[in-house]
Amino acid sequence: MTTILALTDSPDDIRRFCPPGDTLLFTTRVLPPGDHGYEHFEAGYRALKASCDLSTVDLVIAEYVESLPLLWFMRRDGYSCPALMIPHTNPYPLHILCYFLLIAEESHPADLVICGSPHACRAYEHLTGIRAEPICTFGISEVYRPADRAACRAELGLPQDATVLLYTGRFMNDKGLDPLLEGYELLRRQDPRVLLALSTTHIDPSYYNRLAPRLRDAVVFHRLEKERTARLYAAADVFVSGATSVFETYAKSALEALACQVPAVVPRWDGFPHYVGDHNGGLVDVVYRDEPHSSPYEFARMDTRHFAEVCRRVLERRPVPTGVADWARYEHTMTVLPGVVERMARAGRSTGPPSPARPIDPERHPASVRNVLRHYGLDRPGDPLRKADRLGLLGQREPGERGLLRALHHDLFGVMDAERQTV
Repeated sequence: MTTILALTDSPDDIRRFCPPGDTLLFTTRVLPPGDHGYEHFEAGYRALKASCDLSTVDLVIAEYVESLPLLWFMRRDGYSCPALMIPHTNPYPLHILCYFLLIAEESHPADLVICGSPHACRAYEHLTGIRAEPICTFGISEVYRPADRAACRAELGLPQDATVLLYTGRFMNDKGLDPLLEGYELLRRQDPRVLLALSTTHIDPSYYNRLAPRLRDAVVFHRLEKERTARLYAAADVFVSGATSVFETYAKSALEALACQVPAVVPRWDGFPHYVGDHNGGLVDVVYRDEPHSSPYEFARMDTRHFAEVCRRVLERRPVPTGVADWARYEHTMTVLPGVVERMARAGRSTGPPSPARPIDPERHPASVRNVLRHYGLDRPGDPLRKADRLGLLGQREPGERGLLRALHHDLFGVMDAERQTV
C-alpha cells in the first residue's frame, strides 16, 4: 500500500488527486511573514513526527512554502522519499529561496515542483536546480463563462454606456495598483467614459489609504462571491492588471477573464506571456529598475504610457477571446495530477540515521544565488535555517542587501523571458 503525506491547508483539493484511504493529512497554513521562524517550524515538525510513522511515507505533497522546512527536517532525520511541491509562488524573496535551497541540498531524485507556466518552471530550475513541470495550480472553475454584458451591468449597478476596465485580486503593494491607476488616469483624460472597477479580496489598509484619493473615479467591490465575480468579468470591456508581483507564477485572474471571453491587458511578466497576446488582449512593457519601489523586493514596474496605448488598441480592435485552454481548467489539473502522484510514489523511499544540518553548496547554483549564500554565510558550517533565522531573513526583519536582491530579481524574471529595459 502506498502512503502519501500531505502537508496542506487544502484537503479537499488534495483528496481529488490522491488515492483515498492512503493519504495522511497534516495541516499547515500560510503564515504572515513575521511568523516565519526556526522555532515555529521545529515545533511544527515535532507535531508532525508525533502524528504518524514517517518511515512509511512514500510521497510527501508539500503545499505552500511553509511546508518546506518540515520536509527539510524530515530529510535531516533520515526519512527520504520524493516530494511533490506546490508552492503557489516563485523562489523569491530570500526566505522562500532559502527553503528551496535547503530542499535541493537534501534532495530526492524524483522531487518535483509544479507551477502555472513554463516561464516559472525555467526560473525554478535555474535558481534551485529542482525539476519543475508547468501544471496549473489548481486551475480555474467552470463558473467563469460568458454572460450577457448589459444584464450583468444592470445587476451590478454599472453604467451601460461606460467603457469598463476591470481589476480583480488583492489590494496589496505587490499587485501594481499604483501604476494601474496612473495608466487609468491617462485613459480618462482622453475619454471620461472609461471607468475602472476593482474587485478585491484581501486589502492592505495602509496601501489602500495611500491610494484612496485616486479611487474617486473608480468603483470598488469587496469580497464578491465567486458567481458574482464571474458576472463582473462578463460586465467588463477589458480586464487590466499592472502586477509585476514577485510571488505569482501565472495569475489566475486574467485566466478567469479570458474564460468569460473578456480580453486581458497585462504586463509582459511572469506567466502572462504564456497565454496572453494580440489574439486575446495585449502585453504591456515592463521597466526593470535599479531601485526598489512599493516593497524592498520589487525591482520592476509596468510602463504606464504603454499600458494606456495597449488598452486603446485593444478597445479599438475588440478581440473576443475564445476562452482558455484545457491546461488552465481545474478539472484538467485534477485529471493530470493522479498520474504524477502515482509515478512519484513508485520512485522509492529510504530511512537512515539522522544527519547534522549541512551548509548549502554555492557551486550548484547561479552567481546571483552564490552571492547570497556567501554574503550571509549560508555556505559555511552550521545549520543554515537557524542561521537565516538569526540574521532576520526568515521573518523578513532583514529584507536583504539591495544589490543582492536586485541581482536575484533580475535573474529570476529575466529567465522568465520578460522583455526588459533598465532605468
